[in-house]
This record gives sequence, C-alpha cells and structure tokens, in this order.
Amino acid sequence: MRDYSLDTLSEQIYSGKTREYFNDVISSYYSGSYRSAVVMLYSIVIADLLFKIEELKDLYEDQAAIEIISDLTSMQSKNPNSPEWESKLIELVKEKTNLLEPADFLHITTLQKHRHLCAHPIITQNFELYTPNQDTTRAHIRNVLEGILIKPAFLSRKVFDSILHDLSTVKHIIYDEVQLKKHLDAKFFNRLNQKTLKQIFRSLWKIVFKLSDAKCQENREINLKALIIMLRGNFNLHVEAIANEIDYYSDIDIDYITELMQLLNLFPNVYGKLNASSQILIKNTVVNEADLDTYAVFLSSNVDEHIKKVLAIDWESGYKRSYITTESINAVFEYALRNGHRDLAFEFIIKMFGKSGQYAEADSRFDNLIRPQLDNFNKKELKKLVNAISSNSQIYDRRQARSTNALVRNRIEAVYEGSFDFSKYSAFN
Repeated sequence: MRDYSLDTLSEQIYSGKTREYFNDVISSYYSGSYRSAVVMLYSIVIADLLFKIEELKDLYEDQAAIEIISDLTSMQSKNPNSPEWESKLIELVKEKTNLLEPADFLHITTLQKHRHLCAHPIITQNFELYTPNQDTTRAHIRNVLEGILIKPAFLSRKVFDSILHDLSTVKHIIYDEVQLKKHLDAKFFNRLNQKTLKQIFRSLWKIVFKLSDAKCQENREINLKALIIMLRGNFNLHVEAIANEIDYYSDIDIDYITELMQLLNLFPNVYGKLNASSQILIKNTVVNEADLDTYAVFLSSNVDEHIKKVLAIDWESGYKRSYITTESINAVFEYALRNGHRDLAFEFIIKMFGKSGQYAEADSRFDNLIRPQLDNFNKKELKKLVNAISSNSQIYDRRQARSTNALVRNRIEAVYEGSFDFSKYSAFN
C-alpha cells in the first residue's frame, strides 16, 4: 500500500538529482527491502548535502560552503579510500550553516548508525543479519525528507537576510503586489515550513514597525508589502503568533503608525489582537488628525458608519490638523470596494470632491479621486457629480474647471447618449 504522506513529501524534494535518486529508496521501502532502503537513504543524504553546498558555492559564493568543500577535498586527497569525510561533512554543515537543526543532526547520526549495521552487519546470537523494521525505516525516510531533502540550499545561509536582500533588489523592478507575491512564494515562502515562516514574519514585523535605521527606512515600503503578503497567505498562522506574543507585536514605534494602519485596514481583526496599551496609543494618535481618523477604517464597526463620520468632518471639527489627503480618502474608497460596497464607495468620493474647501484641494481631489474613476461612474453617479461641481465655487471657479468639466461632460454625453440637460448647470455652459 502506498504511503500518501511519504509520496507527498517526496514530491517536494528540492534537488532534481536527489528526487531521482530517492526513487530507489521508496521502491525498496514499498517492496519490503528495508535494509536496502536505509543504506540508500544515507547515501542520498550525503549526496544531497553535497549538492546544496556546491550550489551555495557556485551561485552565492557562500564563504561557509567554500570552506567546507576545501576541508573535504583536503581530507579525500590525504586518504582517498577513507569514508571519514562523510561524518566530517555532517559536522561541518551543522557547525557552519543553518541547514540542520539539532533534531535533524540527531536524525542523521541515528540513520548513519543504522546504515553501518545494515551495510556491515553484525552477526547476532542467532546468526541473523540486522534488518530494520518497517516503522524504523519509515521514520528515517520521513525525518530525512522533512529535515533535509525538501529544504532549499539557501536555508544554509541566513534565510531572513536573503529575503531582505531580495526585497531591496526587486523594489525597483516589481511594483505590482500580485507579481511580488508570486515572486516571493516561488523563491522563498512555498519552500519554508511553518516554524520558519513564523520566525520570518516576526523579524519582518520588527523591521517594519520598530526599527528606524537608514536601511529600514529605505526599504520600509517593500518590506511592509512582504509582511502583508505573508499575513494574507497564512492568516491564521500569523494571527495566532501575534496572540501568543501580544506584547512583542504591540510594542511599535509611533512614527510608523501610518504603516501599521495600512496593515490594519486590510486585516481589522489584527487590531483586536494588540494589547490595550497599543490600542489606546493608536486611538489617541488618530483622533488628533482628521487625515488619520479618515484613514483608520478599522476603528469603525463598519464602512458605512465610517463614511458617515468622515463626511461629517469639517474645518471646525477640533482636530489639531483638519486637512484630509486624497490618499486617506482613496483608502476608504478601496476598503469599501473590497468589502462589496461599490455604490457607497463611488458616492463617497463624489461627496468628498464636492466638499473641497480650496481651489488646490479641488484640483487634487479631481485628479486623484474623480479622474481615475470617471469611466466607471453610472448615470446616477454622474448626475450627482454634476450637482457637486455646480454647488461649490471652489470647484467651478478654479482655473482647471474648464478642462476638467469638459472631461465630465464628454463622459456624461457618452453615457446619456446626448439626452442629459446641461442647461440647468451654469458651470457647464
């Protein structure tokens, strides 16, 4: 009978050559040739470690890999027929790389002992050769698969450093978050176990929300994107980690509250996992600025309630800063769209444009809110847009009104097929 878990794991073996060799092990196991399976499995472990060390040397010029190969070459040249280099290889990989965890090293040394018994058997009192049983053989195969064979070579370097370096490299090449996710999944995340993913997420959280050195500042935006990708890909795993280390994840630098809010708008449930101190800090920071209060959709019970609150904000609202940026308005707009409130989202940006208090603000809100969505407005929304324009002198008296109104008029004429009555709206005559 096939062993589904072993077959599934074997499909994830990192090296193509190792995957090919491993077929001999699995064939021996299924045929009941457990001695052969153990002997071949040990040989594959040694070969796979060599493949990974060679890859690190050739592709990454990894200094530890270069030193390991140099040591092994020296040993073999002095005593070509001695197998001692195999044990030395295992020790060097453990000491100089991050590929083997303590449990993995123990599994290899145990496999090595059983392999020696199988390849150089000791005659028992009953004059029988040593043969491992099925359970022992299966345990060896699974331990080797999970601990060594499915791991990529780069894990022997510092994987987190590799990810940070990669992000800093691709930030000027990959701008689309969907493409960035595919890139990170293929190169890193799909090859990592849950324990490693949690460690990376924890370290990335610190880099984004706690540290302020020049390198963190330079790469904060791309690192935040990676953090969001990780949370979206394994939400329950990372939220559980946040809940288990609530004080660590709640201890953030207030200078990066906007970045934290960006994440919380995408994952509102995370806010409830932070401790009371952090929640108070966030709330008290938000209520001082209309822009942050607008941006913080996650603090409202629903998007409809939040939009009503934002629309009620005016210049006399009592904020230390009352100006609302188009970035925050767009954040609310996109939040409403993501949560299935399309009509509410479009009505919101029209009303915010209609509330423009200065010529420059009207220009900015048209360019960043209205123009990008103009082709998506329906008849009802276009009529509301015309009314908003015609009701605010800061919009229809500004210098750019002639050109922007022409864009609106062209869209209306296309949608209404020439049936819209502009005579009621002096701004369009």
